[in-house]
Amino acid sequence: MRAPSRSGETAKTLILIGLILDLIGEAILLAVGALFLAVSVFGGLLLGVAAIGLLWVILVWVFSYARVREGDYQGARTPTLVFAILSLISFALIPGVLFIIAYAKLGDAISESVGTPPAWSVQPTPPIPTPVATATPLASASRFCSHCGRANSATSGFCEGCGAPLG
Repeated sequence: MRAPSRSGETAKTLILIGLILDLIGEAILLAVGALFLAVSVFGGLLLGVAAIGLLWVILVWVFSYARVREGDYQGARTPTLVFAILSLISFALIPGVLFIIAYAKLGDAISESVGTPPAWSVQPTPPIPTPVATATPLASASRFCSHCGRANSATSGFCEGCGAPLG
């Protein structure tokens, strides 16, 4: 178990809130299903959907929340994304959005545990070195060729570039 990170704790909280909202939805389905059970077949269908929803909550708890609680951010990341997508498809929009944000926070938590900054953070640019002007001894004591313009040493009698006599 690794030390909890700030992003990992945020992801854990978001997943827990999503789970609570899912449980509230399932409780509503159970209550409405129980009311309609005496009247029509529709109540039985709602109770079946609520039973599947309770199984869903257990899966999210085991594969996402429990892993984040243990510090296994990498192991919880993919299931959290799958639960987010399935929540959005099944019209559980708020839990789905919370799971997507938790997925992103789990990526940040993984980066924090490795010691690398998150991909979205702004990295400072290193300073650009400024060139230092130095006097070159060749420039101060050189002879320029009148033919090609090349700088030659002060002791040269002929151009080192074209061979013309230096005058």
